[in-house]
Amino acid sequence: MMIIVLGYLQIGCQSVDDNSSNLSNSSVSINKSDDSQIHFIDTGNSDAILIIKDGKAALIDGGDNDDEKRVVNYLKDQGVKELEYVFATHPHADHIGGLDAVVDSIKVNRLYVSNGDADTKSYRDFIESAANKGLSPSVPLLNSEFKLGNSKLKVLSVANTDDPNNNSIVLSYTNDNDKILLMGDAEADIEKNLNPGDVDLIKIGHHGSHSSSTREFIEKTNPEYAVILVGEDNKYGHPHKETMDLLKEKSIEVHRSDECNDIIFTSTGNGLKVDCKKGSYNSGKNSKYNKNTNYNKEKVVTQETNVSPSVSKEKIESEKQKVKDTVNVDKVYWSAKGKKYHSDPTCSGMKNPIAGTIEQSKRTACSICY
Repeated sequence: MMIIVLGYLQIGCQSVDDNSSNLSNSSVSINKSDDSQIHFIDTGNSDAILIIKDGKAALIDGGDNDDEKRVVNYLKDQGVKELEYVFATHPHADHIGGLDAVVDSIKVNRLYVSNGDADTKSYRDFIESAANKGLSPSVPLLNSEFKLGNSKLKVLSVANTDDPNNNSIVLSYTNDNDKILLMGDAEADIEKNLNPGDVDLIKIGHHGSHSSSTREFIEKTNPEYAVILVGEDNKYGHPHKETMDLLKEKSIEVHRSDECNDIIFTSTGNGLKVDCKKGSYNSGKNSKYNKNTNYNKEKVVTQETNVSPSVSKEKIESEKQKVKDTVNVDKVYWSAKGKKYHSDPTCSGMKNPIAGTIEQSKRTACSICY
């Protein structure tokens, strides 16, 4: 797939100054240059994850609609003035509901979304805010990497299925020897195709639902820690008993937002430290769920929304179409003597660029245009 390059990159491949700081002096204290912090923000039964490294910040999801002030204030409390990347893992409201406020309030350099969209007010509000800020959301390429200081995020899955959960952008975050897996709401069908190797931590998929975290997947990733972002006494019964029994059997240390609120891990580059106590293996109190039903799939309905005069409905639909147009366009560019593939054939002054797939290129991603 060929991503739509964001507006400020369309004129060429200008790198961001790695020495500049996007955090104010009131940001969280990081003692060592190798340290990064991974904040699992407590937004109830929804996801919002902030990663800070070397003065750079990235946000993965933004909570639900009623979490938007909470997420924005949390970012500001950490001194975040600018986000290098925002990833909306998939269009369900419990992942993108608060992102319109984030985009409205904090500078975002690059905005990435999953394949597919949703005809919901939450998704339209998000797209409208992006359009207002001149951002063009794009679908990242599989295996593309995104530098955050001297650490990186890598796209492990960006599927195109009929199920928004399984279309989740799955990311790995690597800081030297530490590796963290961020699953969005990806389920068993996606897990069986992932082979990330051993990881230190997994953000458990789909809030601890039985539809994710299969035995095979947990065994092949072999995590030391598991984080579950889940609301107390939620109506879905998350986390489900099957998931918690497996984590307990494997002696995986659990940290959960319904017991610890915000969960902050520090990655030293050679091991993880966490600020909250070890969580329980208790399942959700609402046990009246059907094992064969996924209750957390958002009902997609057509809703009318009040569009601001500055952004027409046609503009919003145009932005949504741009995202759709990135599907199944698996094309990158490289030069015969170059060692990198590029999203932009003009990047680095390439002469006679060769077009093809990532696999055909047999190269690694350019750190400037990815």
